[in-house]
Amino acid sequence: MSRNRRPLRSISLNLKEGDSIDELRTAYLSKADAVTHELEDHCPDRFKAVARKNIRQVIDEHGMEKPTLVRVSTTDNPNLLADLEAIVSENLYGIMLPKVRDEEDILKADYLLTLMEKRAGLEVGRICIMPLPETAQGHRRAYHIVDASERVEYMVSATNTNGDPARSIGYQWTRECTETLYIRQKVVLDTRAAGMQWPVCCNWNAMDDREGLENYLIQNRQIGYFGSICSPEPSYIDTVNRIFTPPQDEIDSWGEIVALQEQYDDDVKIDGKWYARNRSKWGRLRLDLAAAYGVYPRPDRPKMKVEQVGGIMKAAEAEAIGNAGMTGD
Repeated sequence: MSRNRRPLRSISLNLKEGDSIDELRTAYLSKADAVTHELEDHCPDRFKAVARKNIRQVIDEHGMEKPTLVRVSTTDNPNLLADLEAIVSENLYGIMLPKVRDEEDILKADYLLTLMEKRAGLEVGRICIMPLPETAQGHRRAYHIVDASERVEYMVSATNTNGDPARSIGYQWTRECTETLYIRQKVVLDTRAAGMQWPVCCNWNAMDDREGLENYLIQNRQIGYFGSICSPEPSYIDTVNRIFTPPQDEIDSWGEIVALQEQYDDDVKIDGKWYARNRSKWGRLRLDLAAAYGVYPRPDRPKMKVEQVGGIMKAAEAEAIGNAGMTGD
């Protein structure tokens, strides 16, 4: 299968221990685009057997309602086999693979998933992998991790407050997150260069600081992230969804600009501003992203007027319009 899955704004990190199936079911009541279940560190060994059984049951019951991922054991932990045997099924969307160090971890998981899919009668490649590069080595090898398998449809920049990434890399977390800015930028660049569309930023740990959360999410959106791991707390999810959804006014504007550029197939001057021909490609990307979240140009949106077709460079020379009046490369 090729990399063609939908973007995910909010991936709710549900760290329930798994011994209560009713608690696991509550994950599907949230407004998150996707939900996760836990079979790694937050699931005690004494609960793993019952957790696997319960998670499989809720996937069978609710997995078709929204994408469901399970954080499984690491590739060097024998428990991974039991995890995959229990959860691989038609309604499983993907696995979150923790503490990924390099492409070898992805290749191992890919091989095991292929065997499990064949045994279950599923299409090979149906189940995606979301790597969690929680080490310095994992972040350094981000490009190779994504490039190792087309199952890697999403990639997380694992830069939380004081967990495994902080201990491995050595950064000291601050509210402004400048200490992880390079790491997060590198993950976006590496993953997009490897052909993956949807990098996802790490969750914000300071739950009592909603202004900090909003600033953090906006910064990550500007860097190139399309979503975030998040707490299952409802207002947290609402904030994530709002920030990663293109606003209606922007989509109304692009709806007009893209339609006019496609109509004239040339550089166009619209309402006093020039738009280079290739600008419609960016607009189309924004329209497609918004459509994935149910946001479309309104039929009654304000109409724009084309004042001139072609001649953008002559206009630039004559009018000295510069960047303020010309939109494009």
